[in-house]
This record gives sequence, C-alpha cells and structure tokens, in this order.
Amino acid sequence: MEKELDCRGLNCPEPVLNTKKALSESPGAELQVIVDNQTARENVLRFVQSQGRQADAIEKEGLYIIKVSAEDEDKSEVGKEGLVPDPLRSAKGAKTLDNPVLFISTNELGKGSSELGYMLMRNFIYTLTQSDNLPGAIVLMNSGVKLSTAESPVLEELNLLEESGVQVLVC
Repeated sequence: MEKELDCRGLNCPEPVLNTKKALSESPGAELQVIVDNQTARENVLRFVQSQGRQADAIEKEGLYIIKVSAEDEDKSEVGKEGLVPDPLRSAKGAKTLDNPVLFISTNELGKGSSELGYMLMRNFIYTLTQSDNLPGAIVLMNSGVKLSTAESPVLEELNLLEESGVQVLVC
C-alpha cells in the first residue's frame, strides 16, 4: 500500500522534513510525495536518495509527484536504529555529533535581502529542532542575541533545543 504525502504550499525545508517523518513512520513502504515547486522536488529527491531509497518524479498539471519505491527487504539490518548501539546518542536519544558548537553571530543568514536572510535563519533554527543530529551548544553573539529575545519568532524552538539537551549560550 502506498502512502500519500501532500506538501503543496510548504516552504523549505518542510517538504523534506515531512518526507523524513513519513519514511520513519512507515519504514520500507512505498510513498508518494506531492510538491508544487521544482526546488522542493529536487530537495526531496536528494533526501530520499541519501537514505538509500529509489525515487522518480513526474510533473503533472504544475505539480511534481515523487514516487518513493519500497525499500528492499534484502538490505542489511546493520546500522538501523535499535539494532546497533549508537555512541553518538545523548541520554534523550538525539545524536550530538561529538558535541559540535554552533556559533551564530547574526539573526540573518547570508548577504543581500535582510527579509530573506531573516527567514532563512528562522528555517535553519526550526530545522535543528527536527533533526536527529543536534549540536552540543549554540552560542548567540552580536545580533544573533536577538534570536533569544521575547519578541523572537524562534524563541520556542530554542527552548525545545534546550529541553533536548543543547546548551544555548547568549553573550
């Protein structure tokens, strides 16, 4: 049975995050992902392939339909979660990658449009909350401190990261 995931109208990185969630909820099952822009199509295809799965995309009436094939049952079980202990997992289960530190010195990503840079930073922080690979700490300096204020749209995400064991340091 094929599961359908409708990601129309979602901004990056949500189509990839939703695809990741759907694949983890139904490991090995076929999946059909619907997106409405070429960037989302490319990102979902790249993610699916990085997970060792096969996928094809077709365009139909301005939409991209990505069909993710069922996972081969013959694949080795080594490395699948729960079968081999992972030394990089924290006590709460999230990977910490040997505790790298993220240094954020601005509330925007990139140069150019401030509005776009601000939106990219918000999406980056949100994506961290959805990741299995968490940093050991996030250091906010200079205008990056604005991300930790009461008016910040990512304050809730920073709190979630702290609850997951990430130290958030404000300087």
